[in-house]
Amino acid sequence: MNQTHEKYIWPRTLRMPVRPPKLVYLDLNHWIALAKALSGHHNGKTNIALLDFCLRAAEEGIAIFPISQSIYVEILKIRDYQRRCDLRKAIEILSRYWVITPRFVVATHEIEALLDQIVGPNPEPINTMNYLDWGVFRAAGLDGSMRVESADGRDVTAEVRRSFTHGPEESDKIVSEAVLKLNRQVIDGPSPEEDSEFREQGYNPEKILESYEQEAANEVEGARLLDDEPKWRWGRLRDAVSAREVFFQINSILKRGCDERGVGSLQSLLSCFTSVTDARRAFDSMPSFDTSVTLKTSLHKNARHRWTQNDVHDLHALALTLPYCDIVITDRAMASQAVQTGLAGRLNTIVLNHLSDLRQHF
Repeated sequence: MNQTHEKYIWPRTLRMPVRPPKLVYLDLNHWIALAKALSGHHNGKTNIALLDFCLRAAEEGIAIFPISQSIYVEILKIRDYQRRCDLRKAIEILSRYWVITPRFVVATHEIEALLDQIVGPNPEPINTMNYLDWGVFRAAGLDGSMRVESADGRDVTAEVRRSFTHGPEESDKIVSEAVLKLNRQVIDGPSPEEDSEFREQGYNPEKILESYEQEAANEVEGARLLDDEPKWRWGRLRDAVSAREVFFQINSILKRGCDERGVGSLQSLLSCFTSVTDARRAFDSMPSFDTSVTLKTSLHKNARHRWTQNDVHDLHALALTLPYCDIVITDRAMASQAVQTGLAGRLNTIVLNHLSDLRQHF
């Protein structure tokens, strides 16, 4: 992870953890492999030693293995309750529920850094945020703190803690245990016996997955448009992908940042650039934007590529992690894309597709 490359404007308001430890991001398939080793599954025997190595690295403070919102969402597709529980146990002991802040938060901080440089400082600067945080709520960009409110809506958490019958420390313990239980339940999901009751209370994993299905559909539509105008695949393909990335991913964040600075529209912002090349260079200076656009452009060059929901999960995760983590372990196809496009090199991020290769990088 390199925050000195001249191509990028690194957001100072996104607080990175002090190194060491190294940030090591695993995609879901590699978490599943470790879960099999932990649970004693017959297919997990080859990874037992590697699991022990990772656990020692976490225990000794050499590495942190955070998860992201994409991991939580992908787990929703696992129907088998026992598999989810086994997976959660591996995630709990290794990640300890350290999480990466979601993509829209990272994008907001990158956009603010860009606009500060192009237009000027925001009259109401955004708060500094941690890239690495704890718990499922933070992975979703939510507060997640436990509060007690009175009947009239006042926050009386501190008062309740002080006056708790068994003392403030016992109150803290009860809250911590409740939060931990909640984090476990989010991954475990309902058991077969609980599923109907959960759904009556609003549990609907299919609804959460709809946005990823829609995003995959957007890329399918983009591919269709390129099929209709194939010259774009070998011409200004990156410009076309960048324009769609702005429209579908960061438009509302960009508009808010412009409005707060008195810039009326995206067109007004573009007038700040002397050429299309300058505008392209500016947007590509945002690390997560460049990562997403570079990978999507490479995939769209292949007319035979068939976009799936898994592509969307991978792209969201890699946009978050390639610029900011030290080691990223993903599937073979995406690892190859990250290396061949030059992303891994200019971000100075180690990208692997085999868990067994991890040891040599410590």
